[in-house]
Amino acid sequence: MFSFSDRTLRALSILIILLMFCVQIGCATTAKKVDTKQESATDDDIPVTVVSYPDYNDPLIHINRAVFMFNHAANVSLLIPVSKAYLKVVPKSVHEAISRFFANIKTPVYFFNHLVQLKPRAMGTDLARFGINSTIGVLGLFDPAGSEFKIQKDETSFEDTLAHYGAGYGFYIVLPLLGPSDVRDSLSLAVDHYLNPITYLDASMYPAYIQVYDSFHEYTLTAEDYEVLYKKTDEPYIFFRNLYLQGVQRNADY
Repeated sequence: MFSFSDRTLRALSILIILLMFCVQIGCATTAKKVDTKQESATDDDIPVTVVSYPDYNDPLIHINRAVFMFNHAANVSLLIPVSKAYLKVVPKSVHEAISRFFANIKTPVYFFNHLVQLKPRAMGTDLARFGINSTIGVLGLFDPAGSEFKIQKDETSFEDTLAHYGAGYGFYIVLPLLGPSDVRDSLSLAVDHYLNPITYLDASMYPAYIQVYDSFHEYTLTAEDYEVLYKKTDEPYIFFRNLYLQGVQRNADY
């Protein structure tokens, strides 16, 4: 039975997870919304054609601006330097293997959402890839399902499920430490967190820290992109808001 300090630590860890899990949507939004390279970013690597959205829904703009400023300081002073150091230490092949490992573990997230979206073929793809990569692919470190069997991954989330049934994004939010998000996406982060099998590992295996590492690992690939994009605009808050909303519109196939 956990002591009070243990329970407190676990609660804080879960909070960190929910925050760090957003990094790929916040500071790493460029990975999801803009085509970028995995190598270090340069001014020529990242396109910055971003349209304006006069009909944006940003009722928390004053709070969002304050959080954005805080996030920028955290990115520049902590997250980006640590990410650069991490990428120097971890070889690219190892980094890719770790990414595949975590993607494979999250198969239940994809399977559940494909189930709710009524996509049986995608569910079959999820199961086939999980079975092949968990065995032949050594717990997902390799991807023989894709390279040998030509079964390509079809990742999805609860956000996609909500969008599939016509739910709008709600309104724009800037999450602390993390960046651009919205009501629909924030709800998805919470639901998908509880669908992730790592959440239910024995406490002695520190599942919270494993998930924090997973989120940070994904973030490292796009950390420098934030620096490049920030320098290319005179109004960073508006730029990143428009960039995020552009991604929302681009992915709106409903």
